[in-house]
Amino acid sequence: MGTLQCDTPVYDGFVRKFMADYAVKGSKPAVKLARKFCHTWPVPKRDPEAQPPRTTVRVGVMDSSFNPPHYCHGAYMECLAIMELMPAAVARGQQTGPEARVLGIDAYLLLLASDNADKPLKEASLEQRMRMVDMLATTVVEDTTADTWHLWKSRDQFDASNLHNMAIGMVNTPRFVDKCQAVRDVVQSEWKANMGEEAESLPAPHVLSYFAMGWDTLIRVFDPKYYTKFPAELDSFFDNGGRIAYSRRVGFPNEEVDAFFARPEMAPYLQYIFELRLPKRVKHISSSTVRLAVRDSTESVRDVPPRILEYVNNLQLYRSDINSLG
Repeated sequence: MGTLQCDTPVYDGFVRKFMADYAVKGSKPAVKLARKFCHTWPVPKRDPEAQPPRTTVRVGVMDSSFNPPHYCHGAYMECLAIMELMPAAVARGQQTGPEARVLGIDAYLLLLASDNADKPLKEASLEQRMRMVDMLATTVVEDTTADTWHLWKSRDQFDASNLHNMAIGMVNTPRFVDKCQAVRDVVQSEWKANMGEEAESLPAPHVLSYFAMGWDTLIRVFDPKYYTKFPAELDSFFDNGGRIAYSRRVGFPNEEVDAFFARPEMAPYLQYIFELRLPKRVKHISSSTVRLAVRDSTESVRDVPPRILEYVNNLQLYRSDINSLG
């Protein structure tokens, strides 16, 4: 095993237990944490003399099949960390409430999905993917030397972003309405545990979960085929604090985005949808292009952190015929 990722925890036992306990028919939506990079997660580190914690906790969530993780996944988290988010309602000139401009995320969560609604499990096992998720989080949290892929410009900006307040885990449901419920439950539970006696005098925090996603995933969120009761279940996603932070990525023209948001049925939801403007240097990256690059040994292997590439090479992942790569 190489030097860059030799200290990464092994998650075989965690994954096996998660699948046995939560990936069985009839299981309620659940998120289980595998590692917290800040022991107080989701509560950011704070001065004991500082003001009491806010009663709203904003969590940036990157939920993916991570096959494999890459720099664009990390860039989503950094966009959430440092960008001022503007709702689609504001961009279209509509009046909105207090979330007209949201600045600052309290905690971050990388979630490996055990069940994806559209992507069957192929090539890399869940255990292997979980370990690579840890490597991605380590890259975001610990590689604090300015690099070409980072969005923050100084250590002070990084420290103010709360990017250190990262956790990783697994989620057992493919639907965002259920993921939102599971994220809220684990955030409130961990918040109470980490606040100690102070939590007794405070109400459970209101959790706002900003799910980072590409445009194609946003389209699926609003597709009735993923719901048994539409639009009631979609409404419950937003009522329970679900928010969407999307990027247009490559290949989706502005006209398509504008036409989608102009639909009358989208009007009630635009206040909850925020656009992330990914930098050009990462917008082209996807897991499928990385798998192709690994198979063909092209320069695009630079689109993954070195520790992940080392792991992929050591295990000879993604070398099979591209048609079999999920």
